[in-house]
Amino acid sequence: MFVVVIISGMNRPRTVPPHPALTLAKLSHELADLPRRTREREFVKVADELWLPSTADRDLGTLSVAYSRLYPAGVLTGWSAASFYGVAPEYGARPELCVGPHGRARRGLVLRRYSMPPDEVRVVRGVRVTSPLWTAFDLARFNSHLIGVIAVEKFYRRDLSRAALGRKLDALAGTWGVARARRVFADADTRAESPPESELRLFLRDAGFTDLIPQVDVLELGYRVDLADPGHKIAIEYEGSYHEDPAQLTRDRIRRNRLQAAGWIVIEVDRRTQWAQREAIVGQLRAAYRLRGVAC
Repeated sequence: MFVVVIISGMNRPRTVPPHPALTLAKLSHELADLPRRTREREFVKVADELWLPSTADRDLGTLSVAYSRLYPAGVLTGWSAASFYGVAPEYGARPELCVGPHGRARRGLVLRRYSMPPDEVRVVRGVRVTSPLWTAFDLARFNSHLIGVIAVEKFYRRDLSRAALGRKLDALAGTWGVARARRVFADADTRAESPPESELRLFLRDAGFTDLIPQVDVLELGYRVDLADPGHKIAIEYEGSYHEDPAQLTRDRIRRNRLQAAGWIVIEVDRRTQWAQREAIVGQLRAAYRLRGVAC
């Protein structure tokens, strides 16, 4: 059997098979006739009463669908639901289910105990998941501010509408977590392209640099810089791991030289300096503004 998945405002309709974990995941009573040694050789116990074949993937989506077998009325939410919309989960994300006001906790599972509005439930690949808007809302209100911002920006990159999110929050006035979600949505930028760049942007904003804009086009050179104050021609480039490739290093050097020749001050940050030398980055940016005649 195949199902048609339609995600309004995010993807065009496509036909996909049901998620394989719907049949792969087994409850204990379904394996009752197997000899114990056979069961333990061919299956892995995921949680009390829940098993997966030993050869099955144990990615977030598979584990989330498997857990849903323990809660027939449950709805995947958070990163679990996001993965069904093509939104990559952050490292360490755990399966997440909304189970209503009551539900038995199980190892490895995040339970959300609230009543899910029926009109916010979708069926994707045969699995009950929260709508894209509600998924973004849950990620914003239940996670840290930074992770919430990163999650919402990932949804923006999947064509979720910022205006639609705003209207959803207005409709949810009085719901727990709305104020927190509003702060997340206010900081999430539709132009952001990667989590490390967003983390850097928020860190510098909190350090007092409020004029930095993500993904600024330098039209005369045909470049786009990761973070910039175009009025003062100050650019910050985040160099991910792929920039360590020798050929990419050469391209980066040419790019940096052209930007500097065009009058830009360029500060480069990588995953090491972003964590280990934060104060140095702030100092370099302050020095750049002083060179532009701006006291900070």
